[in-house]
Amino acid sequence: MKIREVNENKKHFISLLLLADEQENMIDRYLEKGTMYVLEDGDVKAECVVTDEDNGILEIKNIAVDPQNQGKGYGKALIDFLASKYADEYSVLQVGTGDSPLTIPLYEKCGFVRSHKIPNFFTDNYDHPIYEGGVQLIDMVYLQRCL
Repeated sequence: MKIREVNENKKHFISLLLLADEQENMIDRYLEKGTMYVLEDGDVKAECVVTDEDNGILEIKNIAVDPQNQGKGYGKALIDFLASKYADEYSVLQVGTGDSPLTIPLYEKCGFVRSHKIPNFFTDNYDHPIYEGGVQLIDMVYLQRCL
């Protein structure tokens, strides 16, 4: 397993990016300003994009694992990689996500705790309702992990 930084042609991984953020113009808001990593195990299994949010906060803007490879530890491996790589530069790793039964438990398993939320983020910023695990995503829930 290898994790490498992607510095150009980030849209080459659009199919993975869209798994975590299903509206491309929302991805465009952070993709170029963010640092992108892909996890390879034979071929690309997962990706993530992180941004510097100031005040010692590094934010995971997008993280996705190829559906056929979910549940194999690739997402956790990316999170652990970020925590290790950025521990000296940042004090907090945070992620914003929908209040979904599919994603919140993964982050909590990786040591994140709920921090705050942005009401109506998904209904205000996306052009269609988004459902995950049978739940409509309305508020953006932020979780944080100390580095």
